Amino acid sequence: MVPVTGTVPREPPVRAVLKLTYACNQRCAFCRVDECRGTVDDVPAETVVRKALAARALGVDMILFSGGEPTLRSDLPRLAAAMGAIGMSWGLITNGRRLAHEAFREVLLGLGLTYVHTSLHGATAATHDDLVECAAFDEVLAALRGLQGRGVELHVNTVVTRSNVGEIAAIGDLLAGIGPMTHKVCLAEPRGRFLERAEALWVAPEEAGRAAEDAVRKGRERDGLNVVVEGFPLCQVPSARDSVSGLHGHNIRYISEGFEDGFFPADAGERTFPALCEGCSARGDCPGVYVGYAERCGTTGLKAFEADGNG
Repeated sequence: MVPVTGTVPREPPVRAVLKLTYACNQRCAFCRVDECRGTVDDVPAETVVRKALAARALGVDMILFSGGEPTLRSDLPRLAAAMGAIGMSWGLITNGRRLAHEAFREVLLGLGLTYVHTSLHGATAATHDDLVECAAFDEVLAALRGLQGRGVELHVNTVVTRSNVGEIAAIGDLLAGIGPMTHKVCLAEPRGRFLERAEALWVAPEEAGRAAEDAVRKGRERDGLNVVVEGFPLCQVPSARDSVSGLHGHNIRYISEGFEDGFFPADAGERTFPALCEGCSARGDCPGVYVGYAERCGTTGLKAFEADGNG
């Protein structure tokens, strides 16, 4: 995969995710950490700095503040300034809503904000706002437009669900008009709130894979938009095998939850390889199948690649 110029550095810094809070101003239908909301306290500022220093000792160059929603922390500017003071760059994994406000955005840009990973889950306000349970669509687009041309590495995530599976390529059309950026099309991970609403959200992974492939194909025809996929076993996105991404694709090597004292290696979530995968020539490169999908679908939609790379 060749990054779009201005979107991803050719040699990204080593990054670590540090979760600051589980408070959030959205309630996404597929939130993976909803059980932590209101039950896990915010990480004290002193602990944030201590964790950042520990990450630096591991060779990390950039801290990505996450949550919950990290922009809800009133001390975020102070934490950002602290990163600069200890010689680390920083970024945000955020729903983007507060970045729509120019004054707040300018403060963070002035403190060295250089990476933003946000989400857009629909090509219309009706679809996106229903999935995040608030009026956020216009704010996300305003945030992206406000960051355009400001030297910020931009990534936008879309989780594929029943209500947006037909809009994935259209979301790319919206983003292409703002770029350069990366659009990441993700298979929903069956955990957290997703399990409560599975029947309303569930998309057969092979159908989700076709939508992701279509988005990648159309993305190759656009300037300024790099479309990648995450969460799929390779056999469900065969034409997009060179566009598979994930935490390691962003050089995110470590993560620390709010309830953890240290950092732990970033991984691809709870995955499994059914027996069918044993003879697959792509096994070494494949992230595998989410356990929840294997339990629900078995091997439906899975196919082993032969030695020449063909199914």
